[in-house]
Amino acid sequence: MKQIAQLVQREYTSQEYTPQQRMIFVRITYTLSIMAKAPIIAVCFLLIAITSFAHNSYGTLRVLDFTIYTDGTTHVFYQTEADPLEPDVTIKLFGNTIDNFVARDENDLLLSSKIDTNSVVIETLGASKITIDYDTADLVTKNGKIWSFNIDTPFDYSILLPKNTVIVGMNTYPLNMQIVDEQSLISLPSGPAEISYVFGVLGTAQTATLAIEKAQVLIDQINKEKIETPMASAKLAEAVSTFDEGKFSSAEILANEAKNIATQEQQTALSNPGSTPNNPLTSIGGTIVGITATIGTIAGAVVTVALLIKRAKSAVKKTAELLLKDANYVPPDKETIFRLKPDLRQEDKDIVTFISENGGQVFESELRKKFLLPRTTTWRAVKRLEREGIVEIDKIDQQNRIRLRKTSGENGE
Repeated sequence: MKQIAQLVQREYTSQEYTPQQRMIFVRITYTLSIMAKAPIIAVCFLLIAITSFAHNSYGTLRVLDFTIYTDGTTHVFYQTEADPLEPDVTIKLFGNTIDNFVARDENDLLLSSKIDTNSVVIETLGASKITIDYDTADLVTKNGKIWSFNIDTPFDYSILLPKNTVIVGMNTYPLNMQIVDEQSLISLPSGPAEISYVFGVLGTAQTATLAIEKAQVLIDQINKEKIETPMASAKLAEAVSTFDEGKFSSAEILANEAKNIATQEQQTALSNPGSTPNNPLTSIGGTIVGITATIGTIAGAVVTVALLIKRAKSAVKKTAELLLKDANYVPPDKETIFRLKPDLRQEDKDIVTFISENGGQVFESELRKKFLLPRTTTWRAVKRLEREGIVEIDKIDQQNRIRLRKTSGENGE
């Protein structure tokens, strides 16, 4: 294009033209030059936009689960996406007292981390997904017989309450509520929330009947105010059906949940009678972000590969350091342990079996997650096995590792 403009300029400058004609020619030449540069400018703007969209798309996938134990300790499970081009990421923690913290990437490799009060800096160079587990005692308080769980999160989450608990208060409207192994599993939206519960003697027909009657009275009162309660009515119907099956404990829990849902439906109707329809542009925008993120990832493939290689070397080195003591470790046979220790409790046998099935060594947090035990209960069981000479405990990367050890007389087999 530039050569054509030069040829045209030589041809026209070899002739005599008036000043006005020459001015028109200069404008044409300038226009041709801009047209030649326009595609390059457009590509630059496109690359900037792609990079911006790709950067903002990280961290869109989030999973947050809270498991509350009987002693008030809460286990936190959090999963999110990460930018593989960033060397580290800072994540806010729930609570100030953090125990048994573990951070892993999408390949289940341990990630280095540094905790500072209620936040943690995790080295994530090359990782695209982060999973963290930890325990905290700061989210649950107790006043008399009432336990209260308080939280404020920027995204949706779920809570699993202990067994034999009844919800007596909830200041937010749940997204979903169900019973899993006689435990209340609640899905809640983002924002502040407080859930109050009590431990009680459940399972009698009298208490279940009383709970169902109270829920029915509340729902009828709300319906008289011209407010519909479809979710609460459905939950109450489920409670009645469960009662008819003779499952009085579950029926009482469901009836109390129906009361909480009815109250929330009433508050929602009074504060916000209208509802906002789904915006189709939201899904379109999400699709565009997904496409641009993919393009951005491809554009940075060369850099990412180099960073992954560097990080892989670091991960291999760290893994080697963690397993240095276990280079020649061969876990003992669990049946031999049971034969030499015939008086073990059944719960202790279950723990030994779980450790044996996982290569003879696990972290304390894995035991709690498997058996849903409070921290104090888990620790007492582990210390009991240590006194029996069945396990040994050592500290690895801010958490306790439990490893089976050869019992006396096993070497002679």
